[in-house]
Amino acid sequence: MRCIEAAQERDGSFALAESASRPPATRSDNLFSTAMVVGLLSKELRPETLARAAAYLVARRDSTGFWAWLADGTMPADADDTACCLGALACAGAHVDRTASVKLLRRFWRLGGPFQTWMTRRMWGWGSRERDDAVVNCNVLWAIRVLGGTSRRAEQAAATRIVARTPAGTRYYCSAASVAWAAARVGIATPHLVRPADAALANRPLDCALWLLASQRQWSEGAALLLAHQEADGGWPGEAWLHDHAGDWESRSVTTAFAIAALTQTIAPD
Repeated sequence: MRCIEAAQERDGSFALAESASRPPATRSDNLFSTAMVVGLLSKELRPETLARAAAYLVARRDSTGFWAWLADGTMPADADDTACCLGALACAGAHVDRTASVKLLRRFWRLGGPFQTWMTRRMWGWGSRERDDAVVNCNVLWAIRVLGGTSRRAEQAAATRIVARTPAGTRYYCSAASVAWAAARVGIATPHLVRPADAALANRPLDCALWLLASQRQWSEGAALLLAHQEADGGWPGEAWLHDHAGDWESRSVTTAFAIAALTQTIAPD
């Protein structure tokens, strides 16, 4: 845990980096990686570390109550940042109006579903259905639950449908492992997503951690495989996690957070 706390930036964030081998077209930003680390490790981080990260998230909220990938107003608010920030703040024990937050998330709902990724009324560009994302929908359902709400039947059904239509990674997430994990934590089965053989995960610590979390302790070899990737300072190397049309982002802090969460789940008593 010390390695991830040592990686915290002065502003309280955790870094998201462009992949050196395949850089994305969109600028990097630490908001989403910070929300993910907090959401995964709110019970493990020291109070001061958690408070600094939560303050960073709160400071990034815009005047309408949403969050956006970039802070400069060049991109619309999006469901993924908003859901993961609200869920992370709730997990961290920060003050959020939970009832109002659930209503805010439901403003991303399309008529007939699913949740759209971007906050726009247009049916093209940012608002086109091709941008609807399985992981984003699962993250919204997770945030609703963490905030004390209950997902509606139509919301769960729409998320289940989009997950079932997703055979691999998504428009925004590099790997099928992210889909499997996001679906598993909101109770959506993914029998169509098959975990790679152990040998294929030998140099993929993030995917290894995600599949271990998605397996819900049914993959007995996963913990040993993940521990084999651990580096000398106790962390895990970054791996392609998110992408746009041009390239990938990675985060050593996020990979480490997923690894810690996966190992904590694996060794937790029944």
